Amino acid sequence: MLFGQIGGRRRGRRSAAIKGEDLEAETVFTMEEAYHGATRLVYLHGQTIKVTVKPGVADMQVLRVAGKGGAGSHGGADGDLFLTIKIAPHPEFRRKGNDLYCDFPVGLYTAILGGKAQVRSLKGLVNVDIPKETANGKELRLLGLGMPVYGDKTAFGNLFLKLDVRMPEHLNEQEIALFAKLASLRK
Repeated sequence: MLFGQIGGRRRGRRSAAIKGEDLEAETVFTMEEAYHGATRLVYLHGQTIKVTVKPGVADMQVLRVAGKGGAGSHGGADGDLFLTIKIAPHPEFRRKGNDLYCDFPVGLYTAILGGKAQVRSLKGLVNVDIPKETANGKELRLLGLGMPVYGDKTAFGNLFLKLDVRMPEHLNEQEIALFAKLASLRK
């Protein structure tokens, strides 16, 4: 006996199970698709993979799709697909976490006297009360009108409207005279 070997038959080694290779891909969603959730077909290495994404997915969030990577060998499990979600910029809304922010134009008379305005959110049109004597740049918070919380169907962020008071243009002589009278009253 040399180096601990014992004479007799040698047994063949079985090959170990090897997990398949993990794959990476990315896809782009609009803000509306991220709000409502969407399904994407991802074409990767000759196969089509259907991926359903829940509402509220964030920019650069990586989703794991189990078993959709490379094939395993010797009975090993298939690898996974790691899909990076990119959210395209929106022309109106900016996202911070689950909150949305936007600039909202409001007329001078509505800012001074108060009134109602209609706001477009990702959920739909909403009526908003503008308080009287609202300053330019004031932010209004609309509860629950932001992005959905990923994985929670009942929780939403908020929508913040930054009021952009618009000055009236092309005033006629009578309007200018009224503003002059208002200015003299404030002295």
